[in-house]
Amino acid sequence: MMGENVKKETVDYLPLGSVVILKGSVQKVVVIARGLLSVATGKEGYFDYGGCLYPQGLVGDQILYFNHRDIVKVVFSGFHDDDDKMMVDNINQWYMESPYERTDVEKLVRERGAQDGGKLG
Repeated sequence: MMGENVKKETVDYLPLGSVVILKGSVQKVVVIARGLLSVATGKEGYFDYGGCLYPQGLVGDQILYFNHRDIVKVVFSGFHDDDDKMMVDNINQWYMESPYERTDVEKLVRERGAQDGGKLG
């Protein structure tokens, strides 16, 4: 839920099928979902994107959760049309009106690293 003084911002979401590289990685990730609620952190949190590794694709239920600010490079931008724009507008409107805040992925990685003795994975 919302913490004190958290400023919400809309996102210019990438289209589905976009291929990106995230902070701290060289592995390509394909965007397969946008505007996700997840309890992956132990509490309900919001993520801008869900993705899977490229070229492996979705393996089981292993979705990578990340936010727009975690993207360092867009390798390929997926298909975009008026329907996509309408969906992005709807996701942003829902998020701005929701009680949820974006999950801080960097903070989550640090916390999990500390719990695992510095090992991630």
